[in-house]
Amino acid sequence: MTEMTGSEAAERVHRALAVPSRRRLMSLLREADGLLGVDELATATGLSVATVRHHLVALADAGLVRATAAAGPGRGRPKLRYTAVRATDAEAAGAGAGDSAYHDLAAALVEALAEQTAGGVKPAGGVTSVDHEKTASGVTPVDGEKTAARAAGRAWGRRLTRSGATGTAPAERVFAHAARMGFDPEQVPAPAGTARVLLHACPYRDLARRSPEVVCALHQGVLDGLLEDGDTRADLTPFVGPDLCRADLRRAPAAT
Repeated sequence: MTEMTGSEAAERVHRALAVPSRRRLMSLLREADGLLGVDELATATGLSVATVRHHLVALADAGLVRATAAAGPGRGRPKLRYTAVRATDAEAAGAGAGDSAYHDLAAALVEALAEQTAGGVKPAGGVTSVDHEKTASGVTPVDGEKTAARAAGRAWGRRLTRSGATGTAPAERVFAHAARMGFDPEQVPAPAGTARVLLHACPYRDLARRSPEVVCALHQGVLDGLLEDGDTRADLTPFVGPDLCRADLRRAPAAT
């Protein structure tokens, strides 16, 4: 059996999640405490058992879900039960080591960069008491956090492109990596000249709410790194909804 290239794997993920019913199945599997069977998923979604099976095959082929054979109470073939492949389960997802360590990187950055906040004390809202105090160079401590986090994210994005998907269209590349990381992405209509990807259920939203100046800048940097080898740029808009962020991809203006 021929191993898929990174580009082919990314395209398969994009195609699998282009169907709304499959995104719904992915959400149910991610939220479940354990394995779910086809009958349970059919009941939850209102889809037929045959349709659910068809969608699960596509999701499994894309490396997004994993099937486990579970013996029933009587004789007969064991029934398959399913779980979503988590971003931290990189080997099963077919992702690179970069994806599996992503959460650890984000947590370490939040801790390390917060310590650079020049004596600022973070209250419950996650905003430091020195956010608006400038240093002698005119840069606030939070500016420094954002710059460092975005640079770290950019380097991480470059590493992700080396793990595959460099040959895909920019929106597909962002979509595929977002899916691998657990963002539950959705590509939606957008104004002319823009490709828009909605990022549902950010797996790092607790960190992002605590330190948005770090985590959201980190994610913007990841987008920068993913697209660095082309002429497309992405603008991340965090929390356009309670658990929703938006990435708008546009061609960068030509240099003059």
